[in-house]
Amino acid sequence: MVTLRALPFVLLVATTGSTYAFASGDTGEHRSPSRLTCFAVRPGDTAAGLAQRITGNMANRHQGWFQIVDPATAAVIPKSRYDDIEPGWRACVASEMLQRGLPPPQYLPVSTAGVVAPQSAVPQRGPAIRPVVLWWVAPLFVAVSGVGLAWGWKQVDQRRARVDVLRRFGERFICEFERPLRRNATSPPVKSRVRFAPSRLRVDILVAPAAGRTYPNLVDHKRNVEYDVERVMRLLRDASFVHGPVYAQGSWVVIPCRFQTGKQQEGGS
Repeated sequence: MVTLRALPFVLLVATTGSTYAFASGDTGEHRSPSRLTCFAVRPGDTAAGLAQRITGNMANRHQGWFQIVDPATAAVIPKSRYDDIEPGWRACVASEMLQRGLPPPQYLPVSTAGVVAPQSAVPQRGPAIRPVVLWWVAPLFVAVSGVGLAWGWKQVDQRRARVDVLRRFGERFICEFERPLRRNATSPPVKSRVRFAPSRLRVDILVAPAAGRTYPNLVDHKRNVEYDVERVMRLLRDASFVHGPVYAQGSWVVIPCRFQTGKQQEGGS
C-alpha cells in the first residue's frame, strides 16, 4: 500500500480517461502513484454520507485524498462548500482508501477525465454570490428606497401644509388685533411676528409696542391685552384654534395658539 501522509497531494491527469494518480510533494524521493476512483453524487447525498459509504469513516471527507469535483468545469470543489454539494458531481478517493467490500449498486466508478486538482498553496475562494440572490435583492432595495423616499416627501408635504395653516391664522390674528389701533395712526401701531412649531401644531403670535407707544404690554395693560385676544378670537370665528394664557418675553407679549385636529373652521379668511 502506498503511503499517503506526504502532503500536499496533487491530482495528476493520467494517460487513460478513467484514472488519476496522487504524486508526493517531496523533491528528494520518488513514490509510485496511487490510482483514484470516482463515484457520481446522487440526489440527497452529503459529503459526510459519501465518505462514510465509500471509505467507512465520514471524517475522511476532510482528508487530502478525498475530493469532490465538478466534471463540467474540471474544478475541485473547496471543502468549505461540502455542506452544499450537487448531483452530478464526483466524489474521488484514492483507490487503496476505499472501504473493503464496498457494494457497487449505487456507487459505480465513473470517468475522471478532465478533472484537475489545484495546488495546495493556492487559496480557495468562497462561494460566489448567486444570480438568484441579486435577482431578489435588487428589486427589494429599489422598493425599500422608494417607500423611504415617498415617506420623506409625505413628511415634507405635511409640514409645509401645517406651516401654511399656522401662518395664515397668525397673519389674520395680527390684522384683527391691529385694526382698532390703526385709527388716526400714521405708522404701524404695533410690532409683530409669528413663530411655528409644526410638529405640535402650535403658532406663537408675538406683539409689542411700536416706537413711541406703550401698548401692548402686560405690566400696565394686561386686562386690555387679554380682552383684545378674546375679541380677535371671536371675530376670526375659527374653532380649530384655541389660545393659551398670554405671557411676556422681554418687550414682547406672546399669545400661544394651538390647532385642534377634528375641529371645523366656522368663519372664512
